[in-house]
Amino acid sequence: MSVPTPTRAPISGRRAFVGAASFASAAALARAGSASARAARPKPRGQDADAKKSSRSGAGVDAEGPVTRVELRGRRLVAIGDLHGDFIAMVKSLELAGVMDGNGKWCGGDTVVVQVGDILDRGDSELAIMRKLKVLGKQAKEQGGDVIVMNGNHEIMNVMGDFRYVTSGAFDECRRYVEKKKSKAKAASEAVVSVETDDEEDEALAGVRARQALFKPGGEMANWMAKQPTVLVVGGTVFAHAGIDTTHVDYGFERINKEVSLWMQGKTKLPPKQVLESDGVVWTREYGGKDAGVQYDAQSCRRLSSALEAADAKRLVIGHTPQTTGVNSGCKGSLWRVDVGSSRGIYGNAAQVIEIVGGKVRVLA
Repeated sequence: MSVPTPTRAPISGRRAFVGAASFASAAALARAGSASARAARPKPRGQDADAKKSSRSGAGVDAEGPVTRVELRGRRLVAIGDLHGDFIAMVKSLELAGVMDGNGKWCGGDTVVVQVGDILDRGDSELAIMRKLKVLGKQAKEQGGDVIVMNGNHEIMNVMGDFRYVTSGAFDECRRYVEKKKSKAKAASEAVVSVETDDEEDEALAGVRARQALFKPGGEMANWMAKQPTVLVVGGTVFAHAGIDTTHVDYGFERINKEVSLWMQGKTKLPPKQVLESDGVVWTREYGGKDAGVQYDAQSCRRLSSALEAADAKRLVIGHTPQTTGVNSGCKGSLWRVDVGSSRGIYGNAAQVIEIVGGKVRVLA
């Protein structure tokens, strides 16, 4: 199996990335759907018995593992693109969406916010973003809303041990986070992340060791991300970092989420091929438009239409490929691209988000 290498510039035809020495060869790896369907329609393909366990219908309902389906019940839906370690880009996106006030508190009522993945890499404030969105999620649930963060290809890469796109500032953030936890644990005589260091070790190496401990399968941050979906259906909208096709629907969104989660927890050796292959849900550039080098998308739109029909959904929202012209749509409105390159690690473009109310999509800029 061939696998994509992520790059800063959107490039079509990239092959999926397979992590470092801790993983088997590509050949070994190769071996290696809306809420319940309407009564008048068949059940979406791939919806297994775990579907009820991995759905949310309202505030304060936590799934056993990653949520796969969320019922809107008339609530407002907001989608935010890739953030890549830029805390300011996150703040601007949330304020633009009207869900966070000037004091950093949730003010979005029962709005459901979905961040499409790629919080990690290219920026210095990854853990700060992760913690902030977690706090906002708790506040949102108290008001009937939700904040759902997804896994993108850079989350997968970091759990695989590929740190090529990690900044020196992000390594240092990991070092400081671990050292602070160690200090608190020492004072409270509690267990803490185990990182082998010595007093003479330089800060750069300490940062690498800290990141390895936090993001390895079963590590603190890997376990955190294990609770995040990789494919999500909210009302009639499918979210995936890069895209879906009928094979993903057939395999089952719940199954993909469950298998990614188990791998991140260190309970299985490999993630599913759907997050490794070049046409996988976090890697494909097929729906990235001109910024991904796709000049003619009629064939892609036909594939998307088949996938959405199989999933009993109306549209797909993706990130992954930074859009130089801002949020845009394709396939007659059934595809929305929300990665605008707002992180200063990409283009530093002005934040933009989309909101979906009553089935109608609007760009907020």
